[in-house]
Amino acid sequence: MIDDKNDSVKELLTRHLAGETSVDEAEQVHAWLDQKPENEQYYNDLRKVFDLSQQHYARQSHQDLDINIDAEWNQFVNQISKPEGKSVTMPAPERQSASTWYRVAAAAIILIVSGFALNYFLNRETDIQYQTADSTQEVVLPDGSHVTLNRYSRLALTSSFGKEKRTLTLTGEGFFDVAHDKSKPFIINTKSTRVEVVGTSFNVRAYDSLEKVEVTVQTGIVKFAVPQLNQEVKLVAGEKGIYAKENSKVESKVNDDANFISWNTQKIVFNENSLQSVIETLSKTYHVNIVLSADVPASCVVTVTFDHQSLDAVLHVLESTLNLKYIVNGNRIEITSAGC
Repeated sequence: MIDDKNDSVKELLTRHLAGETSVDEAEQVHAWLDQKPENEQYYNDLRKVFDLSQQHYARQSHQDLDINIDAEWNQFVNQISKPEGKSVTMPAPERQSASTWYRVAAAAIILIVSGFALNYFLNRETDIQYQTADSTQEVVLPDGSHVTLNRYSRLALTSSFGKEKRTLTLTGEGFFDVAHDKSKPFIINTKSTRVEVVGTSFNVRAYDSLEKVEVTVQTGIVKFAVPQLNQEVKLVAGEKGIYAKENSKVESKVNDDANFISWNTQKIVFNENSLQSVIETLSKTYHVNIVLSADVPASCVVTVTFDHQSLDAVLHVLESTLNLKYIVNGNRIEITSAGC
């Protein structure tokens, strides 16, 4: 378990935001977030500053690919210190090969400590961002559309949202219930895909760590595209679009997963589902890593409904009905045997 917000925690959190942590370190971060609401708020603030810092360097690198990192760092610090007439003192930079990321991480740490800089940076941007940690969040957009963000997800839109188009960016997973407006298409950009609708309800699962991006339609019609590959499929209610990153292929299929939004509804229905598929659903719904290390016959199926029950309650039901034995180790649950 990591300690309170000391320097080592700040370093770990910034590396986690940059995707540089190991599996064990990521579990430490998630456990730390679970400790108290203040930790989650601190993480969200750090995430905002981290993103803004990245945007600063992204803009500079587009202007000049032969970037002088030390010079840009000094310019960045001077820029954020002007509004309040204050300065931020940094040790002299080391003259060695360094990546922009380390500067961004350092900027995030300094800004999160300096309240004046944090407020300046957050208030000067017109982007609206919604960020979740270890909980879901319901959002009502300016056009009246409703979005539920899954855990560890982020939704961003600009102040121009709804003027001509309704464009936003998603990282993670969200369920969208879009207000109908034929004159203003509703567009969701992920890291590699694009979803366009007029008014419908659907789920987008687009975590960077996953090998696939999935769009599952509940009502209406959705265009699901990968612009770089010039591929697009049209999806109707009851269908799922899948973009496989490994083979760069977009396809559509009938959605056979009744629990595709169980993370949102907290209702799970199993009807003679295999134990393996049950594990996959529970892993996605509760954000845990459940593994099956026992040999289980194909006849081992599950028929049960859960409605707003905790993971512990679900496991106890499966334990009693299937004679399961399992070991819990942090965020990992290993099923060692099944009596069915």
